[in-house]
Amino acid sequence: MSADSKIQVNSIEAFNPSGGAVNVSFGATIPSGKNLTVNGNVNASGVVTATNFVGNGSGLTNLTVATQSKAIAFTIIG
Repeated sequence: MSADSKIQVNSIEAFNPSGGAVNVSFGATIPSGKNLTVNGNVNASGVVTATNFVGNGSGLTNLTVATQSKAIAFTIIG
């Protein structure tokens, strides 16, 4: 029989007094309808999925650029 463990906390702070990063080794799940608030940067490797992204995207890098003809076709289709 397997038992699920649960730890409930109000906040997580780095052990390092200088404010180093907190590492979540095996991932974290945020329940539906709840928010994850981050003060500062988010660094992710792999796939990031969201209902929506906000901003103009000007800081994104390594994106494949659509040709002008594809951009026009997408505009007509959309």
